[in-house]
Amino acid sequence: MAARTGLTVTTLRMWQARYGLGPTHRSAGGHRRYTWADLERLQAVRRLVDQGIPTAAAARTVLAASPQTLGLPPEVDPVAHQLGAAALDLDGPAVRRLLADHLACTSVEATWENVLRPVLAAIGGRWADLAHGIAVEHLISHIATVELTRAVQPVDPAGSPGPAVLLACAPEEQHELPLVAASAALDAAGIVSTLLGARTPAPTLRDTATRAARAVLVVLALTPDVTDPSVFDSIPCPADLVAAGPGWTSAGLAPPVVLVDGLAATVETLTRLHAARDSGSMA
Repeated sequence: MAARTGLTVTTLRMWQARYGLGPTHRSAGGHRRYTWADLERLQAVRRLVDQGIPTAAAARTVLAASPQTLGLPPEVDPVAHQLGAAALDLDGPAVRRLLADHLACTSVEATWENVLRPVLAAIGGRWADLAHGIAVEHLISHIATVELTRAVQPVDPAGSPGPAVLLACAPEEQHELPLVAASAALDAAGIVSTLLGARTPAPTLRDTATRAARAVLVVLALTPDVTDPSVFDSIPCPADLVAAGPGWTSAGLAPPVVLVDGLAATVETLTRLHAARDSGSMA
């Protein structure tokens, strides 16, 4: 491939890591296997670069023009275009490789916000138009759960009195992947968390918050139709309560509930609340 494109092997590997311009396939032994379509993409990017276009912009332009796309905005991370195309092809190994490579080069927050979140939003927007939309969504969700978990070293809970953060979905919220990402990001920050998962019943939220009285409780809702502010009413004080996700925006929540959206903002808020609780305990 280096000989055909005139690019060095180092450049080929760098373009794969940074822009998702890697081979479509790998052998059972892990060796790269390029297709003609891969060659054409690389040549197209090189032509644009030779015309003075920055490499990142050239990669976005070429990947956005791929015939098998989710209609992602051209400006998103090039790896998101590659991931969307692989998911539409139901190419599990390619989805796994793209996510693993991206997570190896950056943080959980960056992979979530720049790659996974745009692709999942695009799938949600086109879900009804895709003949295999459920399969595409499930494919990405299952692989992302594994790769996000593998990406960081889990926090050693030894000596901990219990989880610092409880991560739960609203009783009618079925999508727990944002909480998987949050759990991985908290691991990277050295904060112990417990993931309760999708559709956590209100009584379970209350009972778990009572058992883990020192933990911050996070309740995720992605859309307004699954929100019910009353789920916070029965949580015993002095629990720290966090409503995460865009679904809560118009719910009229009042203190002590803290409203956050976006993985980086959520992790920042949880880190701050955890630090405040630790300081209070030492005092």
